Amino acid sequence: MKKNYLLYILLLLFAATIWIGCSEWTDAKAKDYFQGPSDEYYESLRAYKKSKHQITFGWFGNWSGEGAALTNSLIGIPDSVDMVSIWGNWSDMTPAKKADLEFCQKVKGTKFLLCLILRNIGDQATPQEVRDNYEENGFPSEDAAVKDYWGWIDADNEAIEMAIRKYANAICDTVDRYNYDGFDIDFEPNFGNPGNMASYGERMLIFANELSKRLGPKSNTGKILVVDGEPQTMPAESGEYFDYFIVQAYKSPNDKDLDKRLLGTVTNYEGHLTEQEVTNKYIVTENFESVSAAMDGGYPFKDRNNNEMKSLEGMARWKPNNGFEKGGVGTYHMEAEFPTNPEYKNLRKAIQIMNPSAYPLIKY
Repeated sequence: MKKNYLLYILLLLFAATIWIGCSEWTDAKAKDYFQGPSDEYYESLRAYKKSKHQITFGWFGNWSGEGAALTNSLIGIPDSVDMVSIWGNWSDMTPAKKADLEFCQKVKGTKFLLCLILRNIGDQATPQEVRDNYEENGFPSEDAAVKDYWGWIDADNEAIEMAIRKYANAICDTVDRYNYDGFDIDFEPNFGNPGNMASYGERMLIFANELSKRLGPKSNTGKILVVDGEPQTMPAESGEYFDYFIVQAYKSPNDKDLDKRLLGTVTNYEGHLTEQEVTNKYIVTENFESVSAAMDGGYPFKDRNNNEMKSLEGMARWKPNNGFEKGGVGTYHMEAEFPTNPEYKNLRKAIQIMNPSAYPLIKY
């Protein structure tokens, strides 16, 4: 307990020295580094995140919660980022990571999601010994052992439904166990990730329905449920279960392309969500896995008036042609942009474009 307390104090000290600038706040003054943010500042920051605005999102990889440079720490993410999905390494919760996560949740008000690619029943939730010991337990394959563990019986629809609901609750239990704020379903059946769940709409609907009892807007728990990748191919009936649809609009060249992507998702949920509801949930993201793209703000992009810019800026400036406000923007491997000057330069700019501050204390 004493060790965890000391780690928490150290993170508070780090918080007092990192750059947290935006708009007029981008020009941080020397006193910001030494005095650190006040309680009033953090109250304003948390109030901002509860206000209605276009949100800023990112997938964060290589998380360790350690290192003076904060490259691999959540605390180094710009203060005004609203929601972060942990990409890989979400289960190895060391004392440093626990303190890092707790500070950002409680003090900054940032939401953090567990993320996993969904293909088959039991992905990343099946005990490893079930997979490792399938032969000595009398199963012909690892797949057979996994199905048995969850109660899945091929061609038995009732057993399959029960297995899916059991799996969904195991995911929710995992979210609670690691103190995350929600779950991000990475759903990409048509882009290299098919499976006995992802490739079947009726099974995905069961899965989303069970998740919605404990996560998402229907649950009334405050926990978040999002789907990324291919929200436009999720069952239409599932739309009301999700807080956000996150689209991997990587290398999108222009506003017209973003409009077309949005229309596909609007059409998918027609009859279950209005066009405004879909648009307000719609987050477009750029891929910063390439270091050069991260440093440069993405790829070439043109707006409706043929003004040239980089894609993350273009996404932030994009106003859907249906007249409704989008959900926000984000980046994949957001941490790759940490070495810019200032840190996360392009993401900070996107925040400023979407949300000129109504909270003058906040330094994004």
